[in-house]
Amino acid sequence: MDVLISIKPEHTKNIEEQLKNYEFRSYLIKDIKTMYVYESNTSCLKYIMVIDNVVHYPDKIDENGIGNIEFNNHMKYEYAYHIAHLYKLNKPITLTELKSRFKFYAPQKYTLASSHYDLIEHIKKLDKTMIF
Repeated sequence: MDVLISIKPEHTKNIEEQLKNYEFRSYLIKDIKTMYVYESNTSCLKYIMVIDNVVHYPDKIDENGIGNIEFNNHMKYEYAYHIAHLYKLNKPITLTELKSRFKFYAPQKYTLASSHYDLIEHIKKLDKTMIF
């Protein structure tokens, strides 16, 4: 399953710099493969994260990474989504274009990518850079 998800810029920056290697959520997204990331404060769709593993607390994750120790100590989140690969769109898609062209609005939790087929097909054609 693929989803569109909102993440704050300070977190995407840490993911891009490989300081944060898990995305933490209080809910399970079953069979997750890809997260298309809408960066909230910059108001654009900017990243594609490939997820290879989901860990459910009380299972533990490697402590190296922002938020990992807190997850292992069950301080906030139930699920840790391991980010195996990160791609950055060479030209992010602005909220104005997302709304007018694709009828897309920033997700509060997450949105199934299958409900935005045209947008996902458009993203697949865009130039992107593999960060890791």
